[in-house]
Amino acid sequence: MTDSTVELLNLRVLEDTRYVSFKRCEHLHNRVQDFWGHAQVCRQGGGSRRRILAVIGESGTGKTTSLQHVFNSFGGFKRYRNEQGKLVIPMISAEVPRPCTNKDLAIHMLNALDVPANHRANEYDLFQALKSQLRESGTILVHLDEAQHLLQADTAAAVRRLQDRLKSLIAIPDWPLHLILSGVSDLATLFTGDQQLANRSTVMRFENLLFPGDKAVVIMILRDIAVDHCKLELAEQLLTDDFLGRLVSASGGGIGTLIEFIRAACYKALSKGHVRLDTKDFAFAYGRFSGSRDVDNIMTASAWQDIDRGNALVDLLPPPTKSKPSRKSKTWH
Repeated sequence: MTDSTVELLNLRVLEDTRYVSFKRCEHLHNRVQDFWGHAQVCRQGGGSRRRILAVIGESGTGKTTSLQHVFNSFGGFKRYRNEQGKLVIPMISAEVPRPCTNKDLAIHMLNALDVPANHRANEYDLFQALKSQLRESGTILVHLDEAQHLLQADTAAAVRRLQDRLKSLIAIPDWPLHLILSGVSDLATLFTGDQQLANRSTVMRFENLLFPGDKAVVIMILRDIAVDHCKLELAEQLLTDDFLGRLVSASGGGIGTLIEFIRAACYKALSKGHVRLDTKDFAFAYGRFSGSRDVDNIMTASAWQDIDRGNALVDLLPPPTKSKPSRKSKTWH
């Protein structure tokens, strides 16, 4: 392995683990900080009943990465041992599996608290054990990622049962548990039709980037990754409205996807020993990510506004089977 290859690998590791900050991250940090502060006020007997923070946005908008970055910045969220040597777990963060019943949720949360549990116990007993263990562990903040998986059944009755379980968790006697639920737009179902849960929640949206409205944000991220950290020059065409519009469209407007896309293009340029980032690097990266044909590559196609990135592989799908015509019954006279 050559020195230049090792240098590129090291840069890639450092860049992939580096957090790209933007204004929305600051807002999220402030929201979580306020939420944590509210939990402390509730612990002293004050505060309001709004003990759920929902972070909702489509896949690729950077919800999970931003939340984990915020969590890591709070020393008060980390586990520690108190003066008696007892382990205190102020906060737990877990990804909700799919599918996930209410019983699965209780077991999953107990496991996150290092407490074994199994399906032989009934749902009521599991939630009672969970509430007791949350208090015992000193846990006042729970984050559930991919929380839309909690909606494993879309019937109104199933949604109400889940809403009731969540309300019971934030109503533990003399314990101010706060919940952060993050997920895609399906998660909004939890807060629709039940004003009781809505009245106990606050919501932050992670919306997709739009062009040209978010042009400044896109340029900032492009310069941050390519110029400031990968030390590449930018070809003049990369700052045109045409290219920036393609970039937003190719990433689906998701900031997380956009960051991943720009990084991939930079690594392509660096692997070739180039000092300048060009449009062909993005065309290559998009082709690798999407598997699209050259004619459907958003970064090079002339009519790129008409291309749906979600249909990049549609030409590989088998043709729909033709339904056989039904035989008409004969009528006898």
